[in-house]
Amino acid sequence: MSGTSKRARRKQLHRKLGGFPAVLRSSRPGIHYTATIHATLTPEPSGLYDPDEIADRVRTALRSTAAAAVRDHDPIDLPAAQDACAQQLRKPWDLDFTDGTTQVTASVYLELADKDRAAVEELLTSIRTQAIADTLTSQRAEATARELAHPAALLARWLQRPDAQVTDPPDEAKLEVLARRLRRYPKDRGEPVELQLLNILRDFLAEFPKEEQKQLLITLLASSMRAARKPSHADRVEALAKPDPAASEASVAEGAS
Repeated sequence: MSGTSKRARRKQLHRKLGGFPAVLRSSRPGIHYTATIHATLTPEPSGLYDPDEIADRVRTALRSTAAAAVRDHDPIDLPAAQDACAQQLRKPWDLDFTDGTTQVTASVYLELADKDRAAVEELLTSIRTQAIADTLTSQRAEATARELAHPAALLARWLQRPDAQVTDPPDEAKLEVLARRLRRYPKDRGEPVELQLLNILRDFLAEFPKEEQKQLLITLLASSMRAARKPSHADRVEALAKPDPAASEASVAEGAS
């Protein structure tokens, strides 16, 4: 190397570090990133040095850094992997020589080879298909649970069975237990808080089937609404506890007959 001019050594070093390739594993088995890395040495080495030796050290270190930066990144999100890799390679690190220390920094361009890009497209198609299937299954389950969340609805569904015995219906208590379980069917987290609260309140009220218990709950709820300065809501709740005049007259007429 002593017979090689300074200019020739510098040119050879630039050629080896000015855009070298790297193949980097992604978080998806079998799918790899293809990287082109450009390294910069500041200051450039002086004196007698072996360009191949320096280039090997720099390329090995930068490939290792790039690999660590992207190995947990999903190739579906290529821009995020690009940013993470570039951020790591921008950080300077020291390369020691006999005549001093040089700092190494680098830039990188990530892409996917054709076969890896095709694999990502296939993966995305599979994910979308599964997501649609999962959504439809969840919607059907939620619709069924909502439909059968009342004992009467469960009884109506039972009566539709070909082998249903109309004279021997299911026990009312069992129907109530099953309906309560269906009312608690897991809801989507994106469901409005008001609707979630309504479902909880419905389950709570169902725990008190006796008339006097319901009257007490209505009184407490109306009092809370008045305390919150919502008297119109309190009036509507209290109206639920008042007997229906039409129903009372029908009951009297039936007793007279």
